[in-house]
Amino acid sequence: METRLLEVEAGLRWYVIRAKLRKETVVERRIGDLGLEVFLPWLRCRRRVGSRYQWVLSPLFPGYLFCRLDLLLSGKAVRYAPGVKDFVKFGNRIAEVGEDVVQDIRDRCPGGVAELRLRPYQAGEPVLVREGPFAGLGAIFEREMAGSDRVAILLELLGRQTRLVLSSEMIARV
Repeated sequence: METRLLEVEAGLRWYVIRAKLRKETVVERRIGDLGLEVFLPWLRCRRRVGSRYQWVLSPLFPGYLFCRLDLLLSGKAVRYAPGVKDFVKFGNRIAEVGEDVVQDIRDRCPGGVAELRLRPYQAGEPVLVREGPFAGLGAIFEREMAGSDRVAILLELLGRQTRLVLSSEMIARV
């Protein structure tokens, strides 16, 4: 049986850890308990839950998190922590992530959470109703309603434009 050696260097560096399916928070907690710096960025977005849309948090990189450690001192403890699949590798070499890359992600995720911001609709832009009794009909975007996630669209009904107010999740760009 051939033994493969991984090339490792001493010193604190950032690495990417592959976690088991939906175990990112478990891995974050367990590695944090080892006294190591862990970074698990989150994404805040709207998802359909049943018949409604809700704001939910999910990992920005599902199945992956960042850890700053000295591989020689802590690599084995991290590798065998509950929920960890392995380090991300290129060939036999454990891949390092530059300090600047991790800092750039942190800068874009205030409080560790990134917001999914879609390009706003412009007045007069053609849209398509995706859900509800008018699903499949084309319309013209009029405006966003202040203080809510609802929008006003102009729908061609019975030979005239009719204003319809509905959830922004119910329309899509044409």
